[in-house]
Amino acid sequence: MTSRAVVLGAVGVIALAVLIPYSDLQLRGTWIAACHLPVGAFFLFLLLILVANPLVARLRRRWALQPGEVVGIYGMLLVGSGIPSFGLAAYLIPTLVGVGYFATAENGWATWFYRFVPQWFVPFDLSRLPNSPVNGLPPFYDHLPPVFRPADPEILRRFYEGVAGRVAVPWEPWVVPLTAWLTLALAIFAVYWALAVLLRRQWVEGERLTFPLVQLPLALSSFETPGAWPPFLRQPAVWAGFAIPTVVHLCNGLHTYFPAVPEIPLRIDLSSSFTTPPWNQLGILWLWVHFSVIGLTFLIPAEFSFSLWFCYLLFKLEGALLAYHGYTIAFMPNYPVPRYAGLQMLGAFLVLAGYLLYAARPHLLQAWREVRRPASSDEPQSYRGALLTGLGGLLGATLILNLAGLASGLALLCLVLLLVVVMVLSRMIAEGGLLFIQAPFRPTDMLLTAVGTGALGPRALTVLAFFERVFCFDLRAVLWPSLLDAFRLADGAGLPRRQMTRPIWLAIGLSMIVSCGAILYTAYRYGAISQQAWFMIASPQQPFQQLASMLNQPLEAQPAHLATVGLGAAVMLALCVARNQFGGFPLHPLGFAMGPSWPLIQLWFSLLLGWGCKSAVLRWGGMKAYRRCYPFFLGLILGEFVAAGCWVIVAVLSGTGTSYRFLLT
Repeated sequence: MTSRAVVLGAVGVIALAVLIPYSDLQLRGTWIAACHLPVGAFFLFLLLILVANPLVARLRRRWALQPGEVVGIYGMLLVGSGIPSFGLAAYLIPTLVGVGYFATAENGWATWFYRFVPQWFVPFDLSRLPNSPVNGLPPFYDHLPPVFRPADPEILRRFYEGVAGRVAVPWEPWVVPLTAWLTLALAIFAVYWALAVLLRRQWVEGERLTFPLVQLPLALSSFETPGAWPPFLRQPAVWAGFAIPTVVHLCNGLHTYFPAVPEIPLRIDLSSSFTTPPWNQLGILWLWVHFSVIGLTFLIPAEFSFSLWFCYLLFKLEGALLAYHGYTIAFMPNYPVPRYAGLQMLGAFLVLAGYLLYAARPHLLQAWREVRRPASSDEPQSYRGALLTGLGGLLGATLILNLAGLASGLALLCLVLLLVVVMVLSRMIAEGGLLFIQAPFRPTDMLLTAVGTGALGPRALTVLAFFERVFCFDLRAVLWPSLLDAFRLADGAGLPRRQMTRPIWLAIGLSMIVSCGAILYTAYRYGAISQQAWFMIASPQQPFQQLASMLNQPLEAQPAHLATVGLGAAVMLALCVARNQFGGFPLHPLGFAMGPSWPLIQLWFSLLLGWGCKSAVLRWGGMKAYRRCYPFFLGLILGEFVAAGCWVIVAVLSGTGTSYRFLLT
């Protein structure tokens, strides 16, 4: 990867790290980094290929970027785009402030858990808040310059209510907590990197996973001469697919700004149509058309897409049957997923992670031989280096959590459980091209089911409330799948994987630092209370409301819940064995694991439509018809993402606070 490509990629990462917080939080528009084909990164990639590179080629052809450089730049944008949003910063900053700003005498947060909050977790002085039982600062701060000590609680009001006149961001009190949290993030990202390197060959070459999310970027980066548009765009079918979402979103976007323009509904809420028992226990039931999801579904195996929507409806039917027999349908804490389904999904995740490692054992044995006797390798990092990186990251993260108050064994267990979940989610993206992923449980959900709150204690629960909100709660932009996609992009463009290593880590570092600064600046400039309500108001309260509730009313172990987890594990084991033994088995284990989760609530109908289109094409036209239709469905993806990027630009330029929001929530 050339130096100029690295510089351009770094500039793009910095631009995204600034734009994503502004767009997501201040404009409250379409989330441009909320999935693993992020709108922001993809739109910049399109501008580079279709506008900037052709213009440069007109000036001097040898200045134009080569396909490998373009792919390398997009790889940097891809791994850097999730961090400013769901991948780290958009949860981190509000959580560290919200724990103080939303504390009241009525909710009793100060009384219940302030004494257990590590002072270096937050930028404000815990001892100076009303009703706080904390006395003074830890001795650690005696060794720091006074400017880096925690600030007066006034810093909380200024964050949420903004400052008048010239912006004065109090950067100094944030130095200690951000250093601690970003170091923890870097350690966890190092583990993701190591596991992505160690499993890459197995998933790409051994099992030949399709990586659907890289197919469109690779098609767009395959141009014959530098600066020319790719041949892919010369196909009429691409533009036919492109036109459908473009026209629909043009009408709907205009309707947002000019209500007289008719709107084309893309979502039908059927929840209110089921009002009689037991069907009124089904929960959310949406028919939502996402053109990009229909296009992506056409790229993946039909049994996979069938399993996703079929298992979603099967879980819904299970809920209706339970309600019919008198069971009250409870939900997973802070997730719109029924508890009976979430616990089965938990068991499925645990078994599936073990199955994936079991299937990879020949490769892992070979990797261990290469660790013991290093040889030349074309991997992004040698297996010995990856193993040391992963172990270093795991030990570093464990140490930081231990310093915060977690027992070392508990910290390590929580990290391993997080890795289990992320491995399964990464597999869903690599094999099934799911645009949007999430798991409705966190390490504490697993542990509390088995042992209750008493076994963990208030200090551990407090530390985990912070840790899980930032790293475990919403994994839709987690880093590991983006690393795998970046490696696969390099393969497709003939770019040596080792050349991607430093640019990727540069992108990660820049995105972490710049995005945290951007969120702080926009909050102090505009006032976080007026920004996106989920990130700034609802999310910072959720973990601490639940924490106070658990400390006030301790939870006992739930043997019945463990039985439900065991049921999910047994079903997943049966599905894995059946798929391995019977080649024509119609259900894919990942469909059961995804269950009725928040992504499937939004995507199941589009998955059904995409599966129907692919099944009909293959049945009536065979592979020849499939190849002819393939560009049309890529055009659907392209059209929806171009529309999303254009409306974000309109929102930025209009400055009215109005924004047309679509795609994912």
